[in-house]
This record gives sequence, C-alpha cells and structure tokens, in this order.
Amino acid sequence: MQQKISSPKTDANQHDSLAYFKNLPLFANLPREDIESFSNAARVSQCKKGKVLFIEDEKADFFYIILSGWIRLFHTTEEGEEINLAILTSGNAIGESAIFDQGRYSSSAQVAENAQVLSLPLTLLNEHLRMSQQMAFNMLTVMTQYQRRHAIQMELYHLYSAPQRIGCFLLGLCPPLEQLDGVKIDLPYDKSLIASALGMQGATFSRALNILRQQTGIRIQGTRVTVDSIKRLLDFVNGCYLETLLKKI
Repeated sequence: MQQKISSPKTDANQHDSLAYFKNLPLFANLPREDIESFSNAARVSQCKKGKVLFIEDEKADFFYIILSGWIRLFHTTEEGEEINLAILTSGNAIGESAIFDQGRYSSSAQVAENAQVLSLPLTLLNEHLRMSQQMAFNMLTVMTQYQRRHAIQMELYHLYSAPQRIGCFLLGLCPPLEQLDGVKIDLPYDKSLIASALGMQGATFSRALNILRQQTGIRIQGTRVTVDSIKRLLDFVNGCYLETLLKKI
C-alpha cells in the first residue's frame, strides 16, 4: 500500500516535506510552487528485500527517490547473467533517466535491503524539464555526478587490488576521518552483493578479506566490522591518493 509523503493535515508536516525535497540535488533552487507539485504527487512505499521496482526496457511511468535502505541497479545480458551497475542508498533518484531513453527504463532495480522509497510520476518530471531551465540544469548535474562516481569506481578497479577495493568500500562507510580509532560499522547488504559490486567473485572476495584483516587488523563478526585504526586502513589502500578520490565522490 502506498501513502503520501506527508499528511496535509498540518503545516509542520508540509514544511518537513518541502524541506526534504529542497535538500535533494534534483530539486535544488526550484521555486516553492514547483517543489510543492512534486511533494503533493509523491507516494511512499515500504519495500521488502528482493522486491523488483522496475525491469529494464519496460515502459516507465514513475521515477523513484530512495528514503532509506539500498537499491541495486543491474543489467541482464542475453545469456541471463545479471551485471550490477550500482547499489544506491538514501537521497538518490533512480529511473529518472528513462525520459532520455524513449520512456523506458535503461536498467532493472531491485531492493538489496529493506527500503523506503518515494515514487513520482515521470510525466511530472518531463513537464518541469520542458518549462524550467533550473530543473534541466539540476537533471544534468545529477546525471553528471552519477557518471563521475562510476568513472572513479572504474579507476579504483584498475589501480587497486581486491583487498584495497574492499578497504575503500569500508572507508566509505566510516564516519569522518577525524575519528581514527575503534570505529564500528555495519555492512549495509550481503557480502555476496558487496563482492559483485566491487567486481570480484565470492572466492576472490573471501581471500581478499583475509588479506585485509591481516594487513589492517580489522575484525568482522557477522555484519559488524570493527576498524581499530582508520589511518592504518587508509594507508593500506594508498593514503593520500585514495583520500583525494573519496572527496570527489
């Protein structure tokens, strides 16, 4: 069952809804009335792990904004193999690029971990893109940022070993680097999916994880990872250069 993002009963709820949209890159600097049109059209869905939001090449009626949880974007080859394109979390929009692909989704989307998502009509986005230069600029900015993250990921794949890639992934989950000791983080989704997202097979991931433990002293119990020294982990994955890359993402 779907529901509106906020109840129209109170001004406070409406204010919170508008504030949320204003903080999203796709809606940055839009007039209040434009943001209200998206807020009023938005519906919230609670999605269980494994739910498919849309299938590649099907007609697109909605685009989505992730409120919480993780969504996997993937492409299916002619042989039936699934290739992960991205695993996204809160604040990211998905499915919006269908506007530029003859109104059809360019990938499939599946819930990697229980998620809450907003669905919005793609026709509404198309309408605002035609009328608003700011909306068009925001759309271009969002797509450029996505391409940049993808390019950085490809750079990491070519320059870093499998243990270093896992280390980079863990650093991305850590709090600000000023906190250097005793950091505890929870893996956001299955290890098999992490391995696939990092471009490696399960056996390679296990071997690389053992090397990372030996070299950096991290400890893993289930989905909980303890990093006793972020500096040691950062040094292992090539220090200043990686820190520069993380600032670009």
